[in-house]
Amino acid sequence: MFWVFQSEKRRLRKAARNWLYLAERVYHFRKDELNKSELDRLSNGIAEMKSQLKRKDDADGAKLKYAVDVLEGHLKLVGGAFYPRSSIGEYVDFLFMGAILYLGVTAFFMKPFLIPTSSMYPTFYGMTTDVWRSDDEKPGGVNQLIRLLALGSARYEVEAPANGELLIPVQLSSSYGASSFSLMKSIVPRRRFLILPGKGIGHWFEVGGETVELKTPMDFTIEEDVLREAWFPDSSSFYDVIRTKLQTRQYKTRTITATDADGKRRTAKVAMVRSGKYFKKGDSILSFDILSGDRLLVDRISYHFTSPKVGDGLVFLTENIPELNEDKFYIKRLAGTPGDTLEIRDGMLLVNEEPAQGSVAFGLNANRFGDYRGYQNRGNLDVGRKISIPEDSYYALGDNSYFSADSRLWNFVPESEIIGKPVVIFYPFTKRLGLSK
Repeated sequence: MFWVFQSEKRRLRKAARNWLYLAERVYHFRKDELNKSELDRLSNGIAEMKSQLKRKDDADGAKLKYAVDVLEGHLKLVGGAFYPRSSIGEYVDFLFMGAILYLGVTAFFMKPFLIPTSSMYPTFYGMTTDVWRSDDEKPGGVNQLIRLLALGSARYEVEAPANGELLIPVQLSSSYGASSFSLMKSIVPRRRFLILPGKGIGHWFEVGGETVELKTPMDFTIEEDVLREAWFPDSSSFYDVIRTKLQTRQYKTRTITATDADGKRRTAKVAMVRSGKYFKKGDSILSFDILSGDRLLVDRISYHFTSPKVGDGLVFLTENIPELNEDKFYIKRLAGTPGDTLEIRDGMLLVNEEPAQGSVAFGLNANRFGDYRGYQNRGNLDVGRKISIPEDSYYALGDNSYFSADSRLWNFVPESEIIGKPVVIFYPFTKRLGLSK
């Protein structure tokens, strides 16, 4: 650490000891591969180095430096993979050791975790959007770069392929009704970081009789935050707009074949809904940024020594939850532990007949403060229903109760699936940065 204050001779002796260590490694690991002449020369170099290191009369270190130069010259010939090291070899070793260290830390101590959805909003943010309705609103090159680095912002642009009205495809149920529909989507190939192969959600629209496609991340929902904001900003819901247009027959039907969420090709009845929006070829029909969800560090140590407590943020695997059966990590809030009885009454979560304690989010939901809208009765906690938590099981709820798929729908989290609890938000660089709630 304080090498700059060492004398030249002391630094030379330290370097000589390092060369001696390297030479002895080469001798022991390669002695079966070297011929007698190479091995004898290496042995003599090691012996001479040891001899010079023991001497005290070499005031200027000339003899020691000569011994180092001789040994280094021979190691260049017989060192093999130990010396000289190629830059590629060192780089591979560095990456390999880095990967081992990363896997060890994330497996036993701290795991980074990305929040993709809004189920824990506003405590934690999933992917959010900024929609640009005009070129004047769009951040320029420098601002976009800053947004990329600070917020993980990615730009999405869709241009009209022809002149004409925008048509929005919605899938109708087999027993057609104006309330039985969903935006047409499909599973499509989509590269991550422009390189890694992966999957995304494919959306397509039609302008002037020609189609245009948009690919978004798998866990991103486009309807309210993008389509409503871009095309129907004066409406409270994208689906309310589409429902009205279906009821007033502002559409034409088609039968198409598409890939569903399970990756299977299926035939679907589609209504091409008239948007009332007209574009010229090359016009931007959609322009928006997707901002990164919160990235957390998850503590994987504590639950080896203590049990999870009501109110903890909870990160768990879903592979062994029968109703989900998918290899994903979820984050929710722990609402019930083994033996607890839960009920939702007037937006308040009750644990063993008492208002839930252990997290500020419980109180915020109970009082419907700000964006916390209260807990919604549904599934196994519908109005008037109670549920008891069995052994080795836990009950998890999202803070964003109206838009969270959680234990109300798929029951309990097995104790064996619990990974840990979130401790800090480290990205993006917003006011939420810091210790998690």
